[in-house]
Amino acid sequence: MNSRIMMLVTPLLVVSACGGSTSKSAPTPPGTTRTAPTQTSQSAAPSTSVAGASGNPVNGPAFCAFLTNLEPRLSSDGSTAGAVADLSIEFASWLDSHAAQKPRTAADLDEASQSSCPAVRTKVLSTLGTDTFTKAFGG
Repeated sequence: MNSRIMMLVTPLLVVSACGGSTSKSAPTPPGTTRTAPTQTSQSAAPSTSVAGASGNPVNGPAFCAFLTNLEPRLSSDGSTAGAVADLSIEFASWLDSHAAQKPRTAADLDEASQSSCPAVRTKVLSTLGTDTFTKAFGG
């Protein structure tokens, strides 16, 4: 697949995998205003998890096991774009089978991996050509 297409598709996969959404609503007629929706706060999760508003906890050890298994494959992808695309696709699949872990943003992945598996995190991010999952996923 063309690398330019993959670079455009990858952020969309990540946003959908991380629970991002876009709202579709009727256009606002001229001369009217919209009110912003209100958000409620949530309590903190246990220390092995990172809770995101409108998301579920990310279990650091489970996410790290995923990264550990995927790291050799990412290293052999041949390019940072290929590694980012591979991670995005595999992460979306992983989330399907781990429904209880749906991060709000890529920053949740950074926090979970920093505390649970800093060495594996560093290897994976190096392969991705960045120092954070937030940057890797265009955040």
